[in-house]
Amino acid sequence: MQVIFHLGAHCTDQGLLIRSILRNRAKLAEESILVPGPARYKEAISIASTRLRGAKADADTENWVLDAICGGQSAERVVLANENFLCRAEVAVDRNGLYSKAHKSAWLRNCLPSHDVEFALGIVNPAILLPNLVRRSGDKIRLDEISLVNLLWSDAISTIRRSNPETPITVWCHEDTPFIWPELMSELTAHDPNTELEGGYDMLETIVTEQTMTGLLDHLSNTEIDDELDRRRAISSYLEENQVGEIVQEEIELPGWTESTVDVLSEIYEQDLEKIAQLPGVTFITA
Repeated sequence: MQVIFHLGAHCTDQGLLIRSILRNRAKLAEESILVPGPARYKEAISIASTRLRGAKADADTENWVLDAICGGQSAERVVLANENFLCRAEVAVDRNGLYSKAHKSAWLRNCLPSHDVEFALGIVNPAILLPNLVRRSGDKIRLDEISLVNLLWSDAISTIRRSNPETPITVWCHEDTPFIWPELMSELTAHDPNTELEGGYDMLETIVTEQTMTGLLDHLSNTEIDDELDRRRAISSYLEENQVGEIVQEEIELPGWTESTVDVLSEIYEQDLEKIAQLPGVTFITA
């Protein structure tokens, strides 16, 4: 069986991606793709991974975890999601950088040692991530201990790869999600390319007006689109022509931060993306 763990990250899609996929649960089940509700398996995976602490589960433990996930249903592929799979939000950033507990990805993988496991991770500009984490976690995050230049996603992803050298990982930028949402749904589910899923515009609908969305859908229906790249270009051109500003905008505010702080972090992030795209075993989806 194939199992994909969507690891988050925190402050990206806020669980919308798995909800979009869940809208198609019945249709996916026809292809032997199981999408259980996260509440079904959250506790079981947490208990098993904490007890094993990276050791491979024996047959009894693995079967117990599978039963919690599948509820007795059979499947060829299972899609799991929890932004706290690696850690809680308040420890997602510390003096060691972003997701210094990324090695715990092996704790997840080894809960199901007899099955094929993949990881998926949405990342976001640290200039957006850190203020949102502070907003969620308050004084649990010690800003005075954090070196901004060490907030590198490539370090966390490299740790995941080292801890799980045979486990592929798919990565994308949260900033691109309005344009690549259907591709992300397809990547996580690995459904038949001829199967049309609902929810391909769920992310876009959260950040543009209803009027803009109606106009965009009308534009797409009257545009010749042969593939995913054509669809992205059509969306981008429509939004640009209708003077829709930056798609994913966040209010960035932290004590002591200036516009220069944000600019520096954003530049580091852009350089880091180039490094991530070259990492072995990583599929990097971009708009």
